Amino acid sequence: MKKVLLTAMALLTIASASAFGMYGDRDSWIDFLVHGNQLRARMDQFGFVLGNGTIKGTFGFRSQAASTAWGNILTTGTTGDVNLTTTISAGIGYTSEPFGIGVGYNYTFINKKLGVHTPVLMINALNNNLRIAVPIQIAVSDDPFNGGFDVAHVQGEKAKGYLGVSTDIQIRYYTGIDAFNAIRLYVKYGQSQFKVEGPVTSGDVLAQSVGFEARFYFLNTPVGNVTINPFVKVAYNTALHGTSTMVRAGDVVYNYLAKKPNSTIIWDHKDAKWEKNPYDVTAQAVLGITANSDIVSLYVEPSLGYKAVYDGKGQNSATDTVKHGLAWGAYTELYIRPTQDLEWYFEMNVNNDNFGVQSQPSNIPVFFETTTGITWYLPALGGAQ
Repeated sequence: MKKVLLTAMALLTIASASAFGMYGDRDSWIDFLVHGNQLRARMDQFGFVLGNGTIKGTFGFRSQAASTAWGNILTTGTTGDVNLTTTISAGIGYTSEPFGIGVGYNYTFINKKLGVHTPVLMINALNNNLRIAVPIQIAVSDDPFNGGFDVAHVQGEKAKGYLGVSTDIQIRYYTGIDAFNAIRLYVKYGQSQFKVEGPVTSGDVLAQSVGFEARFYFLNTPVGNVTINPFVKVAYNTALHGTSTMVRAGDVVYNYLAKKPNSTIIWDHKDAKWEKNPYDVTAQAVLGITANSDIVSLYVEPSLGYKAVYDGKGQNSATDTVKHGLAWGAYTELYIRPTQDLEWYFEMNVNNDNFGVQSQPSNIPVFFETTTGITWYLPALGGAQ
């Protein structure tokens, strides 16, 4: 019984640490209220969490999609201007056994004329078994492209009055029952709109999407020297307007300026009609495997499933077909702790690019991402351990 309890504690520790914040503008705030005091420095983030048993705060930086130079906090442009190319985050929270609440704020730099503001609300209840994070991304600008917009490759195009709103809500519930031990629900909504004025293209343009994802964890079981925790993941995203099934505030501007693939066609005229909206759906079986020793903890997550992508049918659509294929992935987290206070962390994720929903700059049909760094766990303020 003692071995099972220790294994369960190790799994919960890894689960909370895997939401590797410091913190991003999406749902990585979900575990802020249960994170202990720490200083974290990784390839894509730097920051700290400090507090006592009741009040805690955080401040840090994190490079992500809206950064033009991944891994950098500050960059200098060709004109000598210094830009903040990262997301900056700060937050404060109150914690207790029956209830916890926190608020956070992120600012993500896009360019001189546009930034994304993200207020976040976090709620924990039922002795931290129920966790909710609600971030809302808001981006507003009269000149979002900083004068660089050219939708039809014609000089004189202007974009005005940009408004982007999106959210990435996450809800987790840990049941305490090994046979069905956790549920995660994700709700995503995004909208980007602005007005185009020019000699060829004019009018209001709009991109809008909604998405849902559910994960069901079950049969948390020791098998030999490892513990398995399988789960099933089902996700559905659809474009309510335009062609993008995943719209987020500010991304339409960042993608265009970074010249990412298809960045000029992910919006559509506000009055355009679609007979059938684009969508993508994924169903995957995932096996979480954990192994622990006194110094090393390893978590691996192979997955295999089905993915379907439909480009939609509009007024100018040439095809009306659904692309089917396998969705596979291999995710890994490695923790090395020579002492309980110091940790080296390595994370790697490899998967197929899902028909271009994710893409590498090289167009290689494998999506690869990784990060590494250290975490120094600090004592609670006031000397409490």
